[in-house]
Amino acid sequence: MSLFTSLIWLKETDSTQNRLKEWNLNYGTVVVADRQTSGRGRLGRKWVSQEGGLYFSILLNPEEFKEILQLPLILGLSISETLEIYGFEPKIKWPNDVYIENKKVCGILCELSGKKLIAGIGVNLNQKNIPEELKEKATSIYLISGREINRKEFLIRALKRISENAKEFKRKGFKEFKEKLNKKLHFMGEDVKIIGEKVIPGKFVGISERGGALILTEEGIKEFLSGELSLRKL
Repeated sequence: MSLFTSLIWLKETDSTQNRLKEWNLNYGTVVVADRQTSGRGRLGRKWVSQEGGLYFSILLNPEEFKEILQLPLILGLSISETLEIYGFEPKIKWPNDVYIENKKVCGILCELSGKKLIAGIGVNLNQKNIPEELKEKATSIYLISGREINRKEFLIRALKRISENAKEFKRKGFKEFKEKLNKKLHFMGEDVKIIGEKVIPGKFVGISERGGALILTEEGIKEFLSGELSLRKL
């Protein structure tokens, strides 16, 4: 049985996250939009939501998913597995993005709002161009492959993987996913820096039981539960 009970598809909205925050809907509801006028990502950043992309949010019960740091990784794995069906080789960039060919194709945002856990996912599928200021960091499936992906088909496949992985996550916990995730991590084994209150250099060696980034520093392996991970130029 699927985790999801109903789906609302909008032509345009400010943010699918806002719709689930403001509307009185049941857990398991999915809200999709062709276009968002005020899409947002992690750390309050704007998420450019042009037509052609797939933007959706899902409403979950926070009592069932208490480890909010781990959930974006589970969702990122689900999107990666969906992209693999189409022949791509995605990587998961800790803590909440999916990359192909060193460029971002998917971002994930999990937010708590009262008795609601809302997970927003944006996938760059069929955009024909990327804003100039984002071209170095982001791309779309169309720009990579020259082919369009049926968004409804992709959504159905993605929701199936999310449902299956989320149920496994609830039953067995995060440890069941660590090995799969470690094989797909972007920057794994590379010299990186983690940017938070301080900039810490080191080697990215995996993720912890809590979903944190494990960085081999001069003082040994340290766990980081927040921050921005990027490559370090030597």
